[in-house]
Amino acid sequence: MSTEPRKRMSVDDLRLTPEFQRLTQKQQLFVVTYCAGGLLDGNYDPIEATRTAYQCKSAEVARIMSYSVVANIKIVAVLNRHFNTEPIEEFLVLVDRAIRNKHLTIAQLQALKLKGDILGYTTRLPGTNNFPQGTIPRDVVDKQNEARKEARAAKRKETPKPPLPEKPSEYILE
Repeated sequence: MSTEPRKRMSVDDLRLTPEFQRLTQKQQLFVVTYCAGGLLDGNYDPIEATRTAYQCKSAEVARIMSYSVVANIKIVAVLNRHFNTEPIEEFLVLVDRAIRNKHLTIAQLQALKLKGDILGYTTRLPGTNNFPQGTIPRDVVDKQNEARKEARAAKRKETPKPPLPEKPSEYILE
């Protein structure tokens, strides 16, 4: 890993991203204030950005509110663009969040798995055989084929064959 700090996206460039366009006006103001302050003096202050965007009456209200604002998934996506975060890093943050979530639903877990599959990350996880995405492991294919053969054989045994006539005269020719 490089010790060189990553280049940060400017506020003007950030405004042009689709992630930024999806934010509400207050969220956009938060992001602009937060990023502009950070680019100006290196101090990213979520409390001051929250206080500016949401017109909080006190610093304490802004402090409490800033936790949920910074955790908002849409804002996280925009900040990831600003900080030039790699997609795998963003995905790992989502996985970590899911691990700590006491109320994680099966739908959320499946969505996370789907995102990992789409991005090709789940094939790199420990315990997988690093098959290319969409590839079915050979042993699974073999078991499926074996099960089909057994089913066909069982079906052949169950289906009785009609008896053949005893005399050729019983055949009807038309």
